[in-house]
Amino acid sequence: MSNSNTFNQDIYTTKRSIFHFASNLSKGMQKPNKNFIMDCLFGLAKGKSVKLSTIARALEEPIETIQTVKRLSSRMEVFHEEDRLLENYEKIIQPYLKEEDNLILVDTSEIVKSAASKMEALGRVRDGTTGTIGDGYWTTNMIAVSPKKKHPIPVYSHLYSSAEVGFISENEETYKGFRYVDRLLGEKTATFVMDRGYDNIEVMKKVLKQEDHFIIRLKKNRNLLYQGKKLSVHDLAIRRKGKIKFRSEIKGTVYDLKVSHITVEIPSMKGKKLTMVVVYGYGKEPMVLLTNKQVRKKNEVLSILKAYITRWRIEEMFRVQKQEFQLEDIRVRTLTRLKRMYLLLSILITFMTMKIEKENGFFHAVIERAKGIKSKDRIKMFLYRFSAGIKAILNKDRHGIQHFKYIERRKDPRQLAFKL
Repeated sequence: MSNSNTFNQDIYTTKRSIFHFASNLSKGMQKPNKNFIMDCLFGLAKGKSVKLSTIARALEEPIETIQTVKRLSSRMEVFHEEDRLLENYEKIIQPYLKEEDNLILVDTSEIVKSAASKMEALGRVRDGTTGTIGDGYWTTNMIAVSPKKKHPIPVYSHLYSSAEVGFISENEETYKGFRYVDRLLGEKTATFVMDRGYDNIEVMKKVLKQEDHFIIRLKKNRNLLYQGKKLSVHDLAIRRKGKIKFRSEIKGTVYDLKVSHITVEIPSMKGKKLTMVVVYGYGKEPMVLLTNKQVRKKNEVLSILKAYITRWRIEEMFRVQKQEFQLEDIRVRTLTRLKRMYLLLSILITFMTMKIEKENGFFHAVIERAKGIKSKDRIKMFLYRFSAGIKAILNKDRHGIQHFKYIERRKDPRQLAFKL
């Protein structure tokens, strides 16, 4: 098959995948909203940008780009079927939440908008890269991971501002996510995996109240009760030398770790037995985790550590959002549009993860179209190459996605004639 025909096939398969995913996502919606969802997902995938102008150009509509931008912007503001969108999305991700106890990675991320004074409800955020305080928005994220590739499946993706009407606290935004996940899982439980920023008694109590589990990395100055004595996490940790040896790869680097565990209590939660897991070999200081999960056997200790190690996947997702989709270059002005664009970007990440997880012919075709990526981390996280491959394929298309519903009826994609 010639290179031209191969590209035609790749274009068809890519558009068909997006078309069917968007169709399932927009089931039961009014036609303008169905078209809006399809346009946004296709434009995000092809343009690899959250800028409406880039999305609009990607749609290849036979009108001025500014007219397409206005249409998308208007629909994003008045879109009124978000409940149906989320209901359909929940059905799509349910196969990834089928365990009796589901691992849910939790973290916040900032969107820095230091030069965007006209955007609505700009709050104050701390830039995670520079450490400086500036204008912007926060996002609360809770993700599952795919079984084979351990790639992100966003479950709860919420953009908010500390300056918006009704804002209470960052913790309350987290609790909203806990409640959402609890409702979504029904009779099943969650194990929420969190870093030191969530080492907070109220966070633990909220999870316990839902009868879920937590794995939290502790700050070294927290006090715990061990055999009736109050000791700091640091003082307790240095007494444990690590009886269990475990080799693991974290963010592309292999570490030889030593792990120990002891039963502890929190002074303000006396009577509630918790397990402290101490990990040596990852940094100069021991890494200390706290969990309410049952930990007795060696495999149970290691399962806690493995769960926490998986947490770096949510950090990689943030990098994909910012580096590959230019999230911090977002330019829609109203908070409503910002929230919806962020939700759609998170949904697109789920689409890509689902395709990566299958590792079929389509996956390999997309990866083949991506330019080589030298970074070890980026090779481990296929979202970088997969998003680049999708863009490379769709950049050869000149028809957009709305045209596709007419050609989808044809049975043999090899007979399609695309203008390259």
